[in-house]
Amino acid sequence: MKVSICGCGWLGLPLALSLKSQAIEVWGSKTTLAGVNILQQQGIHGCLLTLPLIENINTQVGQFLATDVLVIAIPPGRKNLNSQAHIKNVMSLSAAAQKAGCKRVIFISTTSVYDPLQGEVFETTPVCPSSASGQLHYQLEQQLRQQWQHNLTVLRLSGLFGPLRHPVTFLSGRQQLSAGKQPVNLVHLDDCIQVISAIIQQETSMLIMHLAASTHPSREQYYTVMALKSQLPPPHFNDDNDGVNGKKINSNQTLKSLGVIMKHDDLLQYDPQI
Repeated sequence: MKVSICGCGWLGLPLALSLKSQAIEVWGSKTTLAGVNILQQQGIHGCLLTLPLIENINTQVGQFLATDVLVIAIPPGRKNLNSQAHIKNVMSLSAAAQKAGCKRVIFISTTSVYDPLQGEVFETTPVCPSSASGQLHYQLEQQLRQQWQHNLTVLRLSGLFGPLRHPVTFLSGRQQLSAGKQPVNLVHLDDCIQVISAIIQQETSMLIMHLAASTHPSREQYYTVMALKSQLPPPHFNDDNDGVNGKKINSNQTLKSLGVIMKHDDLLQYDPQI
């Protein structure tokens, strides 16, 4: 089996290394030659790729796209979000992959497509995104679905954390924060990797999946505990009920269909690595 990962960053590179350890032929893309060399040094077929793709792609990009599974893991970026430019980039990649003979696509999306829903959220819950990120990802989900039909699996990930990345670093010491009673929806890098690996190898019939730990402590409780564990100043939240209901991502069906057991399901037991 051959898997190509477009976007070998914080999620894509560990995924590539994990797949390589399973004797899968792995290709990865980077936007610089230095990045490509790093991939090559780790036994991954590196491909220099910048988006949007031009109509006449070179041989190496053609080899990258002629794959059994293409994982699209390229976030739009939080600063100066240009929705139309990002959509153009991803769809140029998708069209070229289809032309090159790619068989399946896994699109890494976000559970922000469910904003501003309240209560328990399932894979089949209708979405009506309100945030810029949610709207952008949902547009891409729809356009990719039109192109790939049942050969597209959408995986919506909650907030990511793991080695050298934890949201407590952004909230530590901050004052007068709102929505302290709102539940958190987070997922560890290791669990993302094992779920994506399972989707690749099992060819699941579920077309839309999502992932979050099953524990949903309040923002106030969670970030206070994580700050203390990290020896950081804890954040302080307003004593209000803003977002007291919030949403809770229920991933049971995704995990059941893949036969996956979460490694980091109890969020309060995790010791941040920052």
